[in-house]
Amino acid sequence: MIRRFTLLLVAVVAVAFGITGGSASAQRGPDRIDLVSQTTFVSEAEVSLTVRLPNLQPGRHMQIRVFRPINEPERILDTITNPPTETPEIANFVIEDLSEIAVGSGDLFMITLPDDEVGEMLRRSPGAIPVRIDLTDEDQAILDTLVTFVIAEDTTLSARIDLGFVADAQSPLARRADSIELDPADAVDRVADAVNNAPAPVLISFAPETLTALADPTTDGGQRALDQIRRLLDGHLIPLSPWVSIDEEAWRLTGDPERLIRLFAQGREVTEKLLGRTPMPIARIDADTTADTVAFLRSVGLTGGVVEPSQIDDVALTQADRRPIEVLDANGITVPVLVVDRAFEASLIGEDPELIAQHRFTELLFEAKTVSTDRGILLDLSTVDRVPLVLLIDLFETTDRLGLSSVDDLLARPPARDDTGSVLRVELLATPPSSTDLAASDLRLRLAEAVLDSYAAMLAPAEGLLAPLRDILTAAMSDELDADSRRIFADVIFDVVADVTAQVELIEASRITLASQTAALPVAIHNGANLAMNVTVKTTSEKLRFPDGEELQITLEPGLNEFEIPIEAVTSGDARMFITVTSPDGHLDLTDGSVNVRSTAISGLGLTVSLVSLAVLLTWWLRTILRVRRSRRAATVSSTPSADDGNPAVSVNEESTS
Repeated sequence: MIRRFTLLLVAVVAVAFGITGGSASAQRGPDRIDLVSQTTFVSEAEVSLTVRLPNLQPGRHMQIRVFRPINEPERILDTITNPPTETPEIANFVIEDLSEIAVGSGDLFMITLPDDEVGEMLRRSPGAIPVRIDLTDEDQAILDTLVTFVIAEDTTLSARIDLGFVADAQSPLARRADSIELDPADAVDRVADAVNNAPAPVLISFAPETLTALADPTTDGGQRALDQIRRLLDGHLIPLSPWVSIDEEAWRLTGDPERLIRLFAQGREVTEKLLGRTPMPIARIDADTTADTVAFLRSVGLTGGVVEPSQIDDVALTQADRRPIEVLDANGITVPVLVVDRAFEASLIGEDPELIAQHRFTELLFEAKTVSTDRGILLDLSTVDRVPLVLLIDLFETTDRLGLSSVDDLLARPPARDDTGSVLRVELLATPPSSTDLAASDLRLRLAEAVLDSYAAMLAPAEGLLAPLRDILTAAMSDELDADSRRIFADVIFDVVADVTAQVELIEASRITLASQTAALPVAIHNGANLAMNVTVKTTSEKLRFPDGEELQITLEPGLNEFEIPIEAVTSGDARMFITVTSPDGHLDLTDGSVNVRSTAISGLGLTVSLVSLAVLLTWWLRTILRVRRSRRAATVSSTPSADDGNPAVSVNEESTS
C-alpha cells in the first residue's frame, strides 16, 4: 500500500507542486504564497504559520480554512494534490488587511489560528489537520493556494520509518596510458559534497584507483588530499568495489573470472592500505547485473547490495513496501538488496522547500502509523535536493516514529514478504551490458597480461618497476574507455617490454677451435638496460653435447656478462651451436645467435675405430707376406736339378730380389 502510494506520488508530483509549491515560476504567476515556517504539532501554544508573499500587489487578501483531521496516507496525498473545497469544520476566516499580520517591513506575514475555539478543537482532534491558505484579489478570485498540515498526534508508536543514504564520489579515471591525470582538489570536493552535513553514515562509492593516483609521488598535492579524504570518510561506509570502475557483467561474459577476482582484491587491498579501512561487503549493483553476476559478486564477498527501481519488477517493488528484497543468484542463494527510492527523491523537488518538507513529514509520520514493522527509505545524496531534505530531517527531531539509519542496518531488517506471507525472492531485471566491444579488447589485454607476466619473471623481485605497468593494464578495463583507448593502454605494455628486451644482445664469436674432447665454451651477452634481468640461455647442436643441460638460468647484470657453457664434442670436425636467450618462462625471445666450433681432438670412439682398423691392416700385411714367402719357397724347391742335371740351383738373394 505504501509503495503504491509513493509510486503515485511520482506521477502527480508536478501537479502537486503546481498547486502548492510550483515546479516552475511560470506555472504560478506573479502572485504566490511560500511557506517559511509553521507550528508542526498542536500543543498548548498557539498555532501559527509564517508565509512569504514575494510579489504582493495592492488589493490582496487571504482566506484561511482549517479542515477535519485525516489519518490515512492516501488521503493526505489527495489533499496535497487536490486542496479541499468542502465547508471547513474547524475554522474559516479572511484577513482583509494583510498589513496587520506583516512581519517587519518585508514580505513575511504571520498567520495565527484563533485559540479560543480553534485551538481547543485542534488539540482534541488527532490526525493531520489540513490548513488551506488562498491568496485572493478584490473579486475573491483565487490567485494561489497553499495547503499544509498541523498535526495532532497520538502517542501510540507502532513502527519506525528511517532514512538511509548512499552517495557517489566517483572521480574520472586517473591512470592514463602514459601518465596520471587527476586534480586532487576535485577528488576531495567530490567526497566532501557527498558527506558534508550528512545526517547519518553514508555508503560512499568511489574507485580505489583514485586513492592509488593520489598516493603516487608524481601527483602534486596528492598525499595532502589523501589525508583529507581519510578524515572526511571517518564514520561513513565504504562499499565493496573493484580497483577501477568496470562493467562486471560485460567482463564476466569474457570468461575470465580470475581477473575480476584479482580486481576486487586489489580494490580491497588499496582501501585497507591507504585509508586504513576495510570495505563493507555491500555494493552498488549495475543495471545489467544478472543472476550469474550476483553469484560472482557473492564469490568476492558480497552480502548485500543497492539497486535501482528499474532492476526490480513492479509487482515485487509494490510488495516490498520499503523493506529489503531477497535477490536470487544463479545458484538459488539470496542476497538482500535495498532499492534507491527515486520516487521519494522526486517528491522533494519544488520551489517551496519548507512546504515540501512539511508535506513529506506528514506523509511519513502517518505511514509509520499504518505499518507493523520498521521500514527504510534509501536516498542518493548525489541526486537528491538537499534543501528540503535538511528541513525534513530537522522535523524528525519532533517524533520517535521517523529517524535515520545506515545502509547496513537497513539491510539487516526483516525482508519483504509477498501477498502469501512468504519471503519475497526475485531475480534482478537486467539490461544488456553497456560494453559490447570487449571481445577484441579482451584478447589484446590477455596477450598484454601474458607479456607482462613474462616480463615480471625477468625482473623479479623488482616489483616496484612493475606496479605502474600492472595499473595500466588493469585501468584498461575501466568502463570509461572504449576499444581504441584500451588498445592504446595495451600497447604501452608491449612498447615498454620491447624497449627493454631489445637491449639484450648476444655477442657472437666467428669460430672456436677445441683441442680436446670437452671444454668450456665462453659466451658474452650485453645488457644495455639499467636493470638486472633473469633469463634462460638455451643451447642446441647436432654434433655437441651439453653435460649441464641445454638450458642455463642466469642473471644479466647491466653491461657485459661473460660466462661459460660446458660442451662435449661428439666427433671431430666442424659443428654449429645455436644460442637463444629468453625470459625464464620461455615466452619472450630476447636475442639469439650461433657459434661455429671446430674440434681437432679424436674422440674415444674414433680412437677405437682407428686402432681396430690398424690391427686389421697389420694382420692383412702379415698374412700376405707369409703367404708370399711360402709360395717362393715352394717354387725354389721344385726348380733344383737332380744329380743328372748339370744346372746350378737359384740363389736366395736372387729370389729375394725377384
